[in-house]
Parts: sequence; C-alpha cells; structure tokens
Amino acid sequence: QFRKKRLRFGRSRIHEWGLFAMEPIAADEMVIEYVGQNIRQVVADMREKRYAQQGIGSSYLFRVDHDTIIDATKCGNLARFINHCCT
Repeated sequence: QFRKKRLRFGRSRIHEWGLFAMEPIAADEMVIEYVGQNIRQVVADMREKRYAQQGIGSSYLFRVDHDTIIDATKCGNLARFINHCCT
C-alpha cells in the first residue's frame, strides 16, 4: 500500500510536458504506476513509425524487459509524463 503523492502536470523544459513532484519523494517510494498496453518489440517498432507518420510528436513507449514494452501513448495515465531529475 502507498499514499498517493502530490503531483502536478505541466510544461517541462526537459520534454514538452512533465509530471512534477510537489513533495519530497524517497528513492524507494512508489510514485505512480505506469499504465498502458503491453506490447512486443515488433509491435512497438510499427507503432513508433505510425505515430511519427501521424504527426504525434511524443510517443510513450516504456521498456519493461527484453520482450515487453508498455505503450501509454494513447491509453496511459499521468505516469507517462514523468521525466527524471537528479534533484
């Protein structure tokens, strides 16, 4: 179990949009679950090309392991906007 963290969605200097922590979050704490469609690499490659052809500037493909990628581009949650920050 975990308590939902206070987060803010907005413009990011790193990559168009971002999700910002509004409170300190420890390295071992859960922030938010990355949600989307589980797909294979071959499907991810096709989707990446299709997204570019459609003019979708950002795709949100997150590699879980060698065989699994989560595509949150069209059916994800706010987790897709998380960018890392050293601070």
